[in-house]
Amino acid sequence: MASLGVWQLQRATAKEAIALQIDRKSKLEPIGNLAIASAVDDGSMVTAGRLPDTAMQALLHRKVKLQGVWLHQHTVYLENRFMAGRPGFVVATPLQLLDRPLVVWVQRGWVARDPRDRTRLPTLASSAEQVTVQGHIMAEVSRIYALGATSASSVPLDDNSALGAARASRIWQNLPTVGFAKPLEVLPFAVLQTAVTDGINAPDGLLRDWLPQDSGVAKHYGYAFQWFGLCGLIMVLYAWFQLIAPRRSNA
Repeated sequence: MASLGVWQLQRATAKEAIALQIDRKSKLEPIGNLAIASAVDDGSMVTAGRLPDTAMQALLHRKVKLQGVWLHQHTVYLENRFMAGRPGFVVATPLQLLDRPLVVWVQRGWVARDPRDRTRLPTLASSAEQVTVQGHIMAEVSRIYALGATSASSVPLDDNSALGAARASRIWQNLPTVGFAKPLEVLPFAVLQTAVTDGINAPDGLLRDWLPQDSGVAKHYGYAFQWFGLCGLIMVLYAWFQLIAPRRSNA
């Protein structure tokens, strides 16, 4: 139990180091289209659609300021997401980078659902014009626990096949695997849009009151306290029943 307590302290120290790294990255200048494209063009992107760990770690949590065009036809609404205690959808839309055949999924914001019809989608402003997206890089669009598969083989959302028809509602529990026509290439990370918005007066009608990321350090300190407490209790009980109580009985 003592060793488990030490292990939890080590876990807390590691989480604190990660939190400090995230804080340091958040203070760096935002990176743009050129920096993202360079990560691909210099050969760091592998054929499986993933980045090496070192390259991925360098990009994670960095602020971004990207120019591109929304691919609104592929917008997905992720259900069972809450903000300020209200149920709704997280809206995720792919962004094609300007002058590049690169697509990145953007967790754009949150919108309330219809209380009478949960399948009714909100009407969002859509434009084919160039936009600037501010936020930071994360490993993937936020997910919640789901039973069974939540995505299928990689096909466009507007595909005419049976699978495409099944996706017509655009409502999913987690982001499905979506394929894009060549030469478009999906980047192996996502962007959390964090540009300041004024509540429902945001230009696109989406809320972005995201909760700050919890490092989980307090949890590990709590576990360590429990393990050390149990360790101390066993030591006290051992001393009483094996040492003190027998001597008092003999006396």
